[in-house]
Amino acid sequence: MDSFRHSQGSSGSESRMMRRGDFLKLGASFIAGAAVIWGVPGGASAQQSLLSGLTAEFTRAARQYVVPVEILLAMGYINTRWEMPYPGSGYYRRGNPEGRGTYGMMALVQNPSSDTLGAAARLTGLSEESLITDRFSNILGGAALLADSQGTPKPSTLGGWYGAVSGNGGYGTVYSAVAGVGGGTLYADQVFSAIQSGATKLLNTGEHINLRAKEAVA
Repeated sequence: MDSFRHSQGSSGSESRMMRRGDFLKLGASFIAGAAVIWGVPGGASAQQSLLSGLTAEFTRAARQYVVPVEILLAMGYINTRWEMPYPGSGYYRRGNPEGRGTYGMMALVQNPSSDTLGAAARLTGLSEESLITDRFSNILGGAALLADSQGTPKPSTLGGWYGAVSGNGGYGTVYSAVAGVGGGTLYADQVFSAIQSGATKLLNTGEHINLRAKEAVA
């Protein structure tokens, strides 16, 4: 049976793979309706306030860089469960596995072997400091990297973005990182598994965010 993993960079440790055909059949309508805010107390004004938060930021970033909002949402969920980590927690520290040089919800990386943070700064025109500390800037950085990794043409299905997420199978820049865009096939498998299963969470900010499951079409 054909594995969903890209033919490059496969690993024997990556045991929980979805079939490639399943993901390639996921729908092409990837901008609208992937995330919703629901169950928010306080009436219409409170709902509108939260709607202008994290869900809207993911949607805006996806539209700006013409990438699937589902993939950005799934990446954020796999990386940090949609929480924005304290900036100092990700600093690279040699010999410390906890200090891998990963920053923000989109896991922008800067260490001796990878600099997707610097690449995101060049692609967006934003400062590295902003990409590390500001949530929306961080999401924009992840979207820009995803678009650059994919290059052209843009796939019409979600499954067609698998290589761009892993960093070694799109038509654009090849990225290699410990997490986020360029995180390899194991990371990409986790992202697409999240898309298929869906996820929901009430964040520390009070925002309730939902990634609706995308079932494979028979």
